[in-house]
Amino acid sequence: FAEFQAIAGRALAGIVITAHPTFGFSSAQYDILARLIEGSLDEANAMAQIKACQVRPDAGLTLEYEFIQSERALLNLQNAIGELYAVVLDVACAAYPDDWKNLDLKLVTAASWVGFDVDGRDDITWIDSVKFRTRMAVRQCEVYLDRWQNISGDGKILNLLQQLLGLFEGDLDLFPTDADNVDEVRAFARHMATSRGGDLPGEILTELGHMISAAAKGEVADLIVFRALFANFRTGFSHVHFRLNAVQLHNAIRPMVALEKDPDDATSRRRYMTAASKLLDHITAETVGYETILHEQTTAKRLFMIVAQFLKYIDGETPIRFLIAESDTPFTVLAALCYAKLFGVAEHVDISPLFETDQALVRGAEVIEELLENPHYFAYVKQRGRLCIQAGYSDAGRYLGQVAAGLAIERLRIKVAKLWRKFDLHDVELVIFDTGGESVGRGAHPAGFDGRLNYMHTLEARRLVKKYDIAYKQEFSLQGGDGYLWLHTPDLAFATLSRVMENMLSPVEETPDPFYKNTAWSLDFFLTVKDYNSHISGDPDFMKLISVLGTDICYPSGSRMTIRQDEGVVSRPLEKLSQIRAIPNNMLLHQLGYLANSLGGVGTAIMQDGHGFWKMYDKSPRLRHIMMMVLAAVDMTDEDFLGAYTALFRPRYWMHSARHEDESYDHDRMLRLAEMMGRHGIFEGLNRIELTLREDLMYLRDGLKGHEVDLPPFRPDGNEKSRATLLHVIRMALIQRIFLLITRIPRFRDHKGLSVDDLILRILRFQVSPTLLLLREIFPLEGAYEIDPDNPEKISFSGDDTHGYTYENKEIFDEIENIYDQIRKISQALSAHMGAIG
Repeated sequence: FAEFQAIAGRALAGIVITAHPTFGFSSAQYDILARLIEGSLDEANAMAQIKACQVRPDAGLTLEYEFIQSERALLNLQNAIGELYAVVLDVACAAYPDDWKNLDLKLVTAASWVGFDVDGRDDITWIDSVKFRTRMAVRQCEVYLDRWQNISGDGKILNLLQQLLGLFEGDLDLFPTDADNVDEVRAFARHMATSRGGDLPGEILTELGHMISAAAKGEVADLIVFRALFANFRTGFSHVHFRLNAVQLHNAIRPMVALEKDPDDATSRRRYMTAASKLLDHITAETVGYETILHEQTTAKRLFMIVAQFLKYIDGETPIRFLIAESDTPFTVLAALCYAKLFGVAEHVDISPLFETDQALVRGAEVIEELLENPHYFAYVKQRGRLCIQAGYSDAGRYLGQVAAGLAIERLRIKVAKLWRKFDLHDVELVIFDTGGESVGRGAHPAGFDGRLNYMHTLEARRLVKKYDIAYKQEFSLQGGDGYLWLHTPDLAFATLSRVMENMLSPVEETPDPFYKNTAWSLDFFLTVKDYNSHISGDPDFMKLISVLGTDICYPSGSRMTIRQDEGVVSRPLEKLSQIRAIPNNMLLHQLGYLANSLGGVGTAIMQDGHGFWKMYDKSPRLRHIMMMVLAAVDMTDEDFLGAYTALFRPRYWMHSARHEDESYDHDRMLRLAEMMGRHGIFEGLNRIELTLREDLMYLRDGLKGHEVDLPPFRPDGNEKSRATLLHVIRMALIQRIFLLITRIPRFRDHKGLSVDDLILRILRFQVSPTLLLLREIFPLEGAYEIDPDNPEKISFSGDDTHGYTYENKEIFDEIENIYDQIRKISQALSAHMGAIG
């Protein structure tokens, strides 16, 4: 029983909900898809219902919308966790009839950063985060009350739950309407300070313990499940993950350590580390309040202050994660620890660096090692009993390619695990949070959840964790709309959770994999793929390709901008890959029909050592698992689509088309378009990168010939491929129609510093909607009007359509807008074909 309790009472897995912009389908479309998956809707009825659906995302994709969607997903997950606990109790009751009542359950946690993620965005105010957290508390209390009334009529627990609900409802009633109104914030702070007293969650857990001890056998299981859920979730339907960027931390601590250069600058690195350690030597905790938050201007300090308020007024026990993006140096983590100690929250906050860039993944283990050598960080980890890191598959795959990214992240976790013995961390849990999406190119694997978890937390890593006897927790993200689909209904949520637990509870296979023994070959393979993708991602020609259709080729799919807010004006051409986020980057590759980030470099690696590759493939489960993902990308890739899209920007293509166009107007427009494309000046670069990509894919296709491989379980058949081809062809025709229409835009005097050529260039980059708004300003559509019949001037002229720009608006701008909408609908359909449901 003790072994059973040790497993059931520890969190083996964590599911983290994020608000990444993958809400690219309507709620009705998601409902239909979810019911198809779970089997409650047949295909015939689904086809009938889909025709009545809105074929675009829901209107108003705000942070509030995303929060509501995340709430639904998390409550379904919580219900599934309750079902899981009931199953575990049934097993325990049968296996341990004398002890099962003493079972404490955990197994899995749920977390969310929706409303708490300020990395790369400045539209989430401090009051937003506090209000979201309070709403989570109110809703969770309502869930507890509903569940309790189905379990017991006990008045004491009911009364305590009602008190807890009333407390948080009172907070919501008195929330400031303006985050900058000092009087309102002061009034709210007085309410919070005077309304607290006692530990209601603690009282509830104590009373539940008494009830379980005294309950009859038929009642005790429901009580144990309720207590386990309450202990897991306490006052929120998930745990909270804050996220910010390392730069925000550096800006905050700059004056305290005289930070004048990059913290990783070789000439000053040790000095900054020493300065941070000296700060930690003498730091004493300070008390903060809502008024402090109101006046604080630095994001990092403000977030730690909010954490302090959450612990003080909402829940003083549930740990809070503090994720730091772009944590390439140990100094960044020490800076966060300084603020955690300054505001008295270090005992409840898990500071987690995020490793996702090439440099961070190479140095990540060394960063952790250097931190553990610091006495302050070492003492902090020992006190917390937990060391947390985060790895990003989406972003890492953008730069290194998914194959190299997966291998780099695996090397990171293996190196980190080896630190446990060096630093005697036997009493410290290792938590690795892997973030990625649901589609090929963003960390997902075609072999389902089991395949995904084995791809992230590999069998070799599991063997090492077992060998070193490390308490390990695997966390992963479900990002935005397509991620929430796994939790869209109660049945889907339970099925998803079941697959996760099956994977996490399965025994580790002990058979060694030659991929890790023949390190010379596996390292050569890794470096070849990595170098290929690093070269591609830094190639200006690849930036031309990735921006040729533009992020607006699809409907907006979330509240977060697709171009990073700190990169300036969105209308300028992309100059570096870091300007565009990982999700739109992957989307654009999907729309081009060429999944470069998933298959890139593998063909080159096989070409260089085909014999060694196939010898390893036949013996290595890890390499076969990786290649299944690559083969799924090959199934969805057609280099001829890539060539067709790049041809649209080739002046010679339009010159050739003009030669065969008899209609004089279209002939002249095509000639003008050829001239425009020449000025646009991107085709030569597109041609170069296309040839580079085609060559690598040719090596891959040639290398696969004549060999038996493990194919993905789901592959598009001939009909599906034909439909996708037809969609691409129709969209190309519509794009050409828009290109011809823009040649009809009249010339005008510069407007807001923009010429007609500037606006045409924007449309060529598919920044259609904002450009049409400007064009409608320049060429306004004047409505019909009536003249006073008794006017003293005896006016005889009555206005007609020529007094405004009716022709330009109706025949050009409206037409472009309508075609553009059709293009986006096709883009949504192609996303679905790729398996990117959002």
